[in-house]
Amino acid sequence: MCYEIKDSDQQIEVILTGIISVEEATSIRQKLFPILQQEFRSLTFHLGTVTEMDSSGLGLLLAVQKIAMDFNSSVSFKDVHGQLRERLNMAGIKL
Repeated sequence: MCYEIKDSDQQIEVILTGIISVEEATSIRQKLFPILQQEFRSLTFHLGTVTEMDSSGLGLLLAVQKIAMDFNSSVSFKDVHGQLRERLNMAGIKL
């Protein structure tokens, strides 16, 4: 798994690839959450090359949506393939 976080002018982009499990979700959380404590307008997750995501990854996305709501900011998801889309929907993640 590899990820990249870009933060520019209150717009955050998170590019995820590969498998997102406990270890990856924890690493992403440690890098991303301090950035989210600053004011931001939007956050976009790029998920086109995510091959698998477990409950830890889903929990991370849900937590980010909650933080965004608290800041009146938006969260969007790009390039979500069919199987992952189903898992996100079942977890209550709004696409």
